[in-house]
Amino acid sequence: MAFTPIVTARLTLRAMTIDDAPALAARRSEPETAEYQSWTVPYPLERAEHLITEVISKDGPRRGDWFQAAITVTSTGETVGDVVAFLTENGKTAEIGYTLDRAAWGNGYATEAAAAMIELLVRDVGVHRIEASTHPDNVASNRVLERLGFTLEGIKRESYWVEDAVSDDAMWGLLARNWRGRASGR
Repeated sequence: MAFTPIVTARLTLRAMTIDDAPALAARRSEPETAEYQSWTVPYPLERAEHLITEVISKDGPRRGDWFQAAITVTSTGETVGDVVAFLTENGKTAEIGYTLDRAAWGNGYATEAAAAMIELLVRDVGVHRIEASTHPDNVASNRVLERLGFTLEGIKRESYWVEDAVSDDAMWGLLARNWRGRASGR
């Protein structure tokens, strides 16, 4: 069974294909995009191909595993980023993340794509809690989470490593009931 694309007002979240590897490698090789992420630049094409090969067969979020979807602008078909979700073994908690091409920043795409993934997780998967972590200095990503209704629950000091560099990690949480409450108030 294949992942059914999610269509929002402006975006389509779709299953990744191996053809997405060059764009993924380019996106993850952008120094500004990678600044607060878990990878270093440059991000080799082979690594992008390997990552996509791992997620390509998945039909959506499943317990104990990461799922990654491409974010495309529906009107043009242009791929502008990706959104990920990890589902815990018991299926009650998920972690989300998102990465956009530098050229796509500032358009609200991260908020729109993450909202679509959260809706899938809450409505279709039955997740009780959604988590996210960011670098405390990642102002744009922190704003996305605030717009989505996440609560900053704390800062884990010097807990996030990228090779030999350590930084703090801001921990965010959103409960399904709060998400549903926001959705019913729209």
